[in-house]
Amino acid sequence: MANRQALGICALAAVLLAGTSARAENFIVVEARGVGIKPGASIDSTKPLTLKQGQHVTLISQDGATLTIDGPYDKPPAAGGQGRSVGATLAGLATERTARTGEAGVTRGTTLNTLPAAWLVDVTHSGSVCLQENHQPEFWRPDATSASSLTVMPADHSWKSQAPWPAGVDRLKVTTDVPIHGGASYVIKFNGSDYSLSVNTIPASLANDSMRAAWMLQKGCEAQAEALLRPRANE
Repeated sequence: MANRQALGICALAAVLLAGTSARAENFIVVEARGVGIKPGASIDSTKPLTLKQGQHVTLISQDGATLTIDGPYDKPPAAGGQGRSVGATLAGLATERTARTGEAGVTRGTTLNTLPAAWLVDVTHSGSVCLQENHQPEFWRPDATSASSLTVMPADHSWKSQAPWPAGVDRLKVTTDVPIHGGASYVIKFNGSDYSLSVNTIPASLANDSMRAAWMLQKGCEAQAEALLRPRANE
């Protein structure tokens, strides 16, 4: 009888420990203001996070939820609630975009095209783009019926690379003098128009597509996030 009780207690302890382990996770920092934490850093959800007045962090959980925490704050991030799911964030941005599209004075290049893949850069749209670490961009155009060319240069015009874009080809890689990287801005010249791109790097610390999509949405890479999540929605 005593052995049975001991086994039962051990089994219960194992279940409780498993539950504790399941609740513990690492959050990834998207943004930090006034505090010495770098974007991409990992924070234990069960350990206290101390923020003073005026300090701010935005975190992504393992399931892609976004938590925004402002100081004063002194408790584990997990105690701050579940955050906003990636689906809710995407839906909210889509609603805002629809409202903007209906406004007078909406300019060329502000309407998002549906990307066929997440890691493509739309050359007909100004804004933010997201790149994987140690990857160079692959450019995409929605209409490939005509031959064209593409010019890429940094915002300071310190160098310029140009490549022909054959008819019937919707994707193109351009060899640049300096690798295109996150934290920089670039100018794209395509079909007689200029488009400005702000490049963000997706850190390797993001473990799954839900986390990557959440990061993309926080960085303004909405079309890419939609493309990344689209296959899952159709499963």
